[in-house]
Amino acid sequence: MTDSILLTRDGAIATVTLNRPEKRNALDAASWTRIGDVFEELSADTDMRCIVVTGAGDKAFGSGNDISEFETLRANSEQVLPYNDNATRTVLAIENSLHPTVARIQGYCMGGGLEIALCCDIRVAAADSKFGLPVKNMGIYLDPALADTLVRAVGRATALEMVLEGRILDAEEALSLGIINRVVETDELDAEIAATVERILAGAPLAQRYNRMAIRNVERAAPITDEDRLRAASYADSEDYNNAWTSFMAKRKSEFKGR
Repeated sequence: MTDSILLTRDGAIATVTLNRPEKRNALDAASWTRIGDVFEELSADTDMRCIVVTGAGDKAFGSGNDISEFETLRANSEQVLPYNDNATRTVLAIENSLHPTVARIQGYCMGGGLEIALCCDIRVAAADSKFGLPVKNMGIYLDPALADTLVRAVGRATALEMVLEGRILDAEEALSLGIINRVVETDELDAEIAATVERILAGAPLAQRYNRMAIRNVERAAPITDEDRLRAASYADSEDYNNAWTSFMAKRKSEFKGR
């Protein structure tokens, strides 16, 4: 069985790869757990200097959460609560990484994949990349950790636009909205990532670590409460959500009723 998340090391550089190209690197529950484990492991390694996050293949960085798991792992709020808690733990592991992080984005960067990219300090995308957070199409409520990450990364106005309209954005529009830091031609992506990492490594390691956390801590939101967690999981008990994911699997149009 192929590992869904790969970790490779090259000196002081680590690369974390979402490795489900046959599913456009959709994230299953095991992937969320493994990413969190990897980042905790890397943060404990003071020989590391930079972490690059990427997706296997050229079709997607990460296309979102694996909808085929919804029936067994996200069928109701009791199941969604631990699922969200697991994803939150991973989000915090990336955001609290000891080392600077760079997202190498090519192809689709959607839903949970976008969440992981937004956790990274610097986001560089190929010109053919697509971005979106189409939770409205699935009747899903934003997990508090995702809402926090999204607003801190792109601001309230852009966050609301992405969530309420649910449009798929091309790389240039994503750049204009602050979702990514820069766009390069697809054949220049690896060279730009290498140059970005080189610039990071040229800085004093202790200063790089402190300064990234100082900036991140400026906008840290209030702690997530149990009420927030329960409310965020409650969508899974709605008729709209269950209609949405079953319709998606059956390749038919969803009909939302507001209940």
